[in-house]
Amino acid sequence: MSSARHPERVFLDPSDLDAVAASLCSRFGDPAAEAYRRSTLHDVLKSIRSLASSLEAFARAGGTHYQGVHITADMHAEVEHLSRYLKGMIDAVREAGFAYREGHHEGEIAAPRAPRLADVVLPKATLGDATIRPVLGMPS
Repeated sequence: MSSARHPERVFLDPSDLDAVAASLCSRFGDPAAEAYRRSTLHDVLKSIRSLASSLEAFARAGGTHYQGVHITADMHAEVEHLSRYLKGMIDAVREAGFAYREGHHEGEIAAPRAPRLADVVLPKATLGDATIRPVLGMPS
């Protein structure tokens, strides 16, 4: 991964999380809408599991580096995986939230999705450092 990587801003609207939670507890009468609902929710659940695994790997590697182990390795791979899975989870949640609102308001025009939450991009400077410090807090 290049240290010259341009940061990508990834946003999550809290209403998408609300819509995903509601969609998990709902069923649509229309078979096509129900199939789409199930497909988007499958992607959300899969992406959450992948993100959880990536967070664990990041924390494990970060805990090792945090303890002061002096090695030549870095955390570029963990940063890349975490960034990819975080973006994937947010994209899946946004899509499922949109699908729920679209199916819930059949016949109405769904409000456009607009990113509004805090930026979750890892800073570009982090990737250029020889030693990368974990940003997820203290290991337990």
